[in-house]
Amino acid sequence: MHHRSLSFLLFTCLASTFGGCLSTGSGLGPSSPGAASLDGGIIGRSSYAAQLSTGAKARAVEAEYQALQFAPAGQAITWSASGASGRVVPTQVYRVGSQDCRGYTQYLDGGITQGLTGTACRAEDGSWILV
Repeated sequence: MHHRSLSFLLFTCLASTFGGCLSTGSGLGPSSPGAASLDGGIIGRSSYAAQLSTGAKARAVEAEYQALQFAPAGQAITWSASGASGRVVPTQVYRVGSQDCRGYTQYLDGGITQGLTGTACRAEDGSWILV
């Protein structure tokens, strides 16, 4: 898929609804620079990462970014790739000093019942960094 097509698809998904939009794409890596700033996300820091394909890990991290960046508190962002799927649920944004921070939970469907919990804060350049 060409970069321009992927950008249009992402914009279209964000303009309508979040659910299911992250299941598309090549699976070659996070589709946005913001997702790349999460450095593998909370899913990449867990023992569950070894069970996921590269494409599934990329979709999970992209969902983490989309939840942090765009989703209202409590709204799940779903993802699926290579037979794996899950959802990310963000909390309310809060301030720590001069930074906006946000907690979130990553759930793997059929795998994790409790979920993986993480916190990210917005850097000066607007990216989200796991803390």
